[in-house]
Amino acid sequence: MSKAWIVAKHEFLVTIRRVWFVISTFVFPLLFLAIGGVLMLVMRHTIEQQEARVSGLPLGVVSEWKDLDEAKDPDSFRILRFKSENEATAALREGRIATYVVVPENYVATGRVTVKTANKPTLLTSGKGLTPPALGAWLVEVALARVDEHRRARARDPFQAQTVYLDRTGAPSGEDAQGALKRSITGYSFFFLLFLSIFTASGYLLNGMADEKENRVMEIVLSSITPGELMLGKLVGLGAAGLLQLAIWISMGVVGVLAMAVQILLDPLAFVYCLVFFLLGYLLFGSLMLGFGALGTNFRESQQMASFWTFIGISPMFVHMAIVEDPHGLVARIFSYIPFTAAVTMTFRYVTDPKGMPWYEVPAVMIVLLASTALALRLSAKLYRVGLLLYGKRPGLREIWRWLRAPAG
Repeated sequence: MSKAWIVAKHEFLVTIRRVWFVISTFVFPLLFLAIGGVLMLVMRHTIEQQEARVSGLPLGVVSEWKDLDEAKDPDSFRILRFKSENEATAALREGRIATYVVVPENYVATGRVTVKTANKPTLLTSGKGLTPPALGAWLVEVALARVDEHRRARARDPFQAQTVYLDRTGAPSGEDAQGALKRSITGYSFFFLLFLSIFTASGYLLNGMADEKENRVMEIVLSSITPGELMLGKLVGLGAAGLLQLAIWISMGVVGVLAMAVQILLDPLAFVYCLVFFLLGYLLFGSLMLGFGALGTNFRESQQMASFWTFIGISPMFVHMAIVEDPHGLVARIFSYIPFTAAVTMTFRYVTDPKGMPWYEVPAVMIVLLASTALALRLSAKLYRVGLLLYGKRPGLREIWRWLRAPAG
């Protein structure tokens, strides 16, 4: 055990002193934040330009509806009236207007209005209106011109809904749509944070092991330590480095994530579960990557053999919408009990809706993860022991299966 501790200490110190560890821990988050900020500014500027084009020029109106011809112009936005579409199109070409609407004679019966514009649809502006927001209110005023004021007021504001969300017992749960949105965003933050932390730390394991194997350092190391102690030391040392990185990322995002967590009264247990699931997920994937990565003859082969587990780990992303919409539905529960997807799925589910989580589910999933991790450690240790001194020959599936079935010892 003392030798495993020496390996753990060495791996931890070497890893945190690497240039790429410092860059990925401090520089990348700040870089992504800066890129995200620039993209947000560009998006906002593009949308503001679109809105300026809509509000900066008057709205063209071609009316075939008699009541609209007789109505006065709206106070909240400017219009230019045209007798025909040809006149409106000519004004569009001259740049006097950017958009015009055609109100048909049977507007009251159909409610249909044709909007014609010179603005091109884009990804950012396709959901934005091409007409002034008050156009609908103006048409309502014209349609109800002969109706008393009280009825017009009710037509403008038909009802004011007060939504009350109930829990399983039928009592008010205190939930609201804004809080659900904030919890989903926080859940995504925990989801990606946990995923990146687990696979970054596991990547350190794979990289270090492949490098030592290619340089034939492993033969010297194994002369003074058993493969089991070496594997344990690497898991602990590099796991501590990954945990340090996770803590730094959380502290760097504390202003955003924790501020949102305070706003939605996030359960403090969410942070505890995030830590527990990180450790279990790291041990599971780290041991599998070490075991299967040791079978490669060089770093590229080791990476290829270990990439299978990375692909399985990101599989919840393929069904993330089903998990977001129903955190305690069938899909979410299935992925919670699959060991390779349990850590990130359970963290997201608990952060998103802790009240809806059955009391037994968190400990049950932890037991599944513990059992799976213990089995993965046992099987990976067999592959690791054989693969460390395997050079020049890539084993086949039959050989791997035979090594896994072999008794420990």
